Amino acid sequence: MLRQRPHRTARNVLLHPALGWFALAALYFAGCVLNFMLSMSTARVWPLVLSGTLGVIAALCVFAAGRSLRR
Repeated sequence: MLRQRPHRTARNVLLHPALGWFALAALYFAGCVLNFMLSMSTARVWPLVLSGTLGVIAALCVFAAGRSLRR
């Protein structure tokens, strides 16, 4: 006879180890987009550099989340 699969509860989804990394990546990505928009509206270079740095950090957070999903 077939076993029933366990149901995912909201508590289990919120306690997943990858969720924190994905949330952190979303925050860094939002900062990246906002700094990119700031660099387009001004003639300064530093917001563009900061935007690139935040984009790299967001990509590293997504990479870490992917690693914790495979565990």
